Amino acid sequence: MNSYYRQTLENVEVILSRTLPAEHLGDWAELNAGCAITPVKDVSLLKINKPALDLLARGGKRWRPVLMCLACELYDGGKRALPFTPLVEFPHNGSLIVDDIEDKSDMRRGKPAVHITYGTDMAINTGNWIYFQPLVLLEIHDIEDELKLRLYKYYGEAMRRLHLGQGLDIGWHNEPDFYPEKGEYLQMCRFKTGSLARFSGQAGVALAGSSGEESDFFGGLMEKMGVAFQILDDVKNLTTGNPGKNRGDDIVEGKKSLPVIYFAAENPVEKSRLSELFKVAAEKGFDKGCDTIEEAIGMMVDAGVIDKARNEAENMLNQVKEQLSGKFKSSQPLSAVIQMLDSFLS
Repeated sequence: MNSYYRQTLENVEVILSRTLPAEHLGDWAELNAGCAITPVKDVSLLKINKPALDLLARGGKRWRPVLMCLACELYDGGKRALPFTPLVEFPHNGSLIVDDIEDKSDMRRGKPAVHITYGTDMAINTGNWIYFQPLVLLEIHDIEDELKLRLYKYYGEAMRRLHLGQGLDIGWHNEPDFYPEKGEYLQMCRFKTGSLARFSGQAGVALAGSSGEESDFFGGLMEKMGVAFQILDDVKNLTTGNPGKNRGDDIVEGKKSLPVIYFAAENPVEKSRLSELFKVAAEKGFDKGCDTIEEAIGMMVDAGVIDKARNEAENMLNQVKEQLSGKFKSSQPLSAVIQMLDSFLS
């Protein structure tokens, strides 16, 4: 990680901590609620923030808020995007909280999932709370009405897309014998993972004062980057395992990732066996279903579909890098974005 990227990341962390405090609320609660709520003690309100703060404290790549900052700088907007970075990081974390409940996941970022620690009821509420909480930033910062409206539009579109993508993903993994076509899967990724990547780019460019056309251009590139990130994340789940999660837990969840889709399309005779392994893994769970999970992974490794999916994602990232290098002159923000793309492959 170069020093410029690291400094941007450190700046983002400071803003995140200020936007969702862990103590001494002061006028923060009234600002968020839009009215005086003095009868409610801080200790009660902080219980709402605590699950989200726990998840944030566990780390995370934070590439989305960093990307928003770098996009703004690429378009000569300086640091103007920095105060608004919770707009993209908080909904991402909220979606992780809800996603773990939907997938019945036990672990997130190396610790028990939020709903395991704080209860499903509080996890759902806090997960949804931080979808909306960062919108207060658009009210407390002095930005022109036209820009504020654009950011609200981008945010609303991103959240709708995010939930459309998650809904498609859930629907597919609830049907062990159903395999979407590759085009459907890529569209799901554009919605589920590409939406906040797209929003990061759109918002950063808009905050720099550039046109809607430029916001959509850059946002489109970042959406493609988000799709590649999702494919690689799924590949890691089946190979090295994702940090803080169990290798192959996507099989327990019945996730139809690109390697799985490739296998089903290219191996029609063995597809039924893979479906059966998914069913058994779901019934046994991760701890008791390790042999089943490993057999399913082994089938995909032998078929070469995991490498095929990885290569596809790498090609996507290379295409994005070529377009960025062709449009922008050499600079620290550009180098940082290129580094981000390269880090997805490591």
